[in-house]
Amino acid sequence: MTSSNHVAAHRSRRAGRDRPGWQRYRRALDLLQRQEWDVALSLLAEAEVVFRTTNDADGQWRALAAQAEIHLSQGHAHLAMARALAALTIIEQLDDPRACGLMAWRAALIALQHGDYRAAGAYLQRAQLCLDMADAAPPGGLLAATAQLCAEVVRWQQVMAQGRIDRAEGEAAIRDVRAELMRHLLAIHEYIAEHCQSAPEAWIWINVDLPPPPPMLTDHSPSLLQRFLAWWRSILAPHALPNRSAAPHLLVDDPLLIEEPPAKAEHAVNACDAPITDAPVEESARASETSLSADAPEDETPRATAASDVSATPEATSPVRGLTVYTFGTLRVYYNDTLIDQWEGVRSRSLFRFLIANRHAPISKERLAELFWPDSEPELARRSLHQAVYCLRQTFKRVIGDVPVVLFINDCYRLAPDVPLWVDSDAFEEAIAAARSAWSRGDMGGAIREYGRAIDLYQGDYMAEERYEDWVEERRIVFQSAYLEALHQLARTYQERKDYPMAIMLSQRALSVDSCDEDAHRVLIGCYAAQGLRHLAMRQYQACATALRSQLGLSPSDELEDFVRRVIEKTE
Repeated sequence: MTSSNHVAAHRSRRAGRDRPGWQRYRRALDLLQRQEWDVALSLLAEAEVVFRTTNDADGQWRALAAQAEIHLSQGHAHLAMARALAALTIIEQLDDPRACGLMAWRAALIALQHGDYRAAGAYLQRAQLCLDMADAAPPGGLLAATAQLCAEVVRWQQVMAQGRIDRAEGEAAIRDVRAELMRHLLAIHEYIAEHCQSAPEAWIWINVDLPPPPPMLTDHSPSLLQRFLAWWRSILAPHALPNRSAAPHLLVDDPLLIEEPPAKAEHAVNACDAPITDAPVEESARASETSLSADAPEDETPRATAASDVSATPEATSPVRGLTVYTFGTLRVYYNDTLIDQWEGVRSRSLFRFLIANRHAPISKERLAELFWPDSEPELARRSLHQAVYCLRQTFKRVIGDVPVVLFINDCYRLAPDVPLWVDSDAFEEAIAAARSAWSRGDMGGAIREYGRAIDLYQGDYMAEERYEDWVEERRIVFQSAYLEALHQLARTYQERKDYPMAIMLSQRALSVDSCDEDAHRVLIGCYAAQGLRHLAMRQYQACATALRSQLGLSPSDELEDFVRRVIEKTE
């Protein structure tokens, strides 16, 4: 939406702000400036009821947002998140990307208080998108860059949880990222305070949303604000990572993908960027397949002759050894913790994805040629395959050196089995299997831990960049089904334990995958009702009915209808 449209929309809303509820709302804001929290909260709750009954969405989301600020300042993060997400849901129905972006920014800060860096990153990405639309974003893609720092914290947490790095080294790395994260958050806050709250149509935030600049963080003078600011200090503190008693590695998020920050590297022009020529196939094929050694047999890729070639590289000193491949979401490949972000040629990245997905068996060159170049003549398809393989080898050679990663044996290609390899989809399958086994034995602690590990690993659809390829679709569906299973099992467990914020976040994550998921809607309705949030429970039921009707042409099941009637009656 353009900035002019945004201003026009706000003018039309200001015209109706003498309607019922606004006097209470403005009075509450005055009280907030004097830090009279309890009276302000009561007035905001009254204003919200009036706004809701008069269908004043603009007033309702503002009242909810202000309630979220109070709850957060008082240390009630779960209530703050519930109000913030309710406000965000209402804003999304309005034509106001500026408000949506600012509310997403607030949701990110609340998620950080939970230690939920992935969710925080997702909300920061949403804030970047919305504020860009409103021409109100901090310069230089600062919100998106902060989201990438959140993703980096998550990655280090995963590496530590998998035991692939010493804990002390991992915590040191996370402290460095957190320090940079704090600087980014302060910069965003300063920009928003200067540019986004000066406009007359902006709502008033409580002025306690970030701590003072770093030199003042040691000031321990007693204040009500310290209850809110304490968690910010913990971002830079050297103690252990945030954890949850039941699922220490569970990080909950929105479906939006957080990209890894690109590493700087020189990109040399090579044969991979040149067009395919009419050179004889056998010459180009053998040249690429035996480029590592002139004495290698024609049908084999030679092995490295000395391990010292690898140990001599700077990357070999990294505590994370070998190849690390993330297949959920955007493909990310690391070697000894060095991100491989410069892929030679056009097809090398897709070819590597296929080899990773089928790494347990060799793949014939005929199958690869037909799969990736189905419309080409067989000879040209083979030539294209050889060039793609050569480019793929060059990609790894630039980082790894003369260690073969792709082998050609008996007219088949495969990944070298002696190169250490960790793949997130393997770890995901292991976690799901372990969780199911623990669940069947009645080991709830083990099941929760393993389901949480699986959820933490699932960072988006499997091989998301190959969305329309048949060869990946079946596995993608299987992984997504297992992911939803983990979300459902944990959400119900946390609901039974009355840990409603966790159950709500898990169910919202399930709905981000399937908005027609009645199980997730049911948990959300139950959690809202159990906390006395009857209006949120009803809104969730309406969202369920709308999704089913618009996407499937169906109505909610009789079981859900009966459940809603029962829980709503209890809240009256």
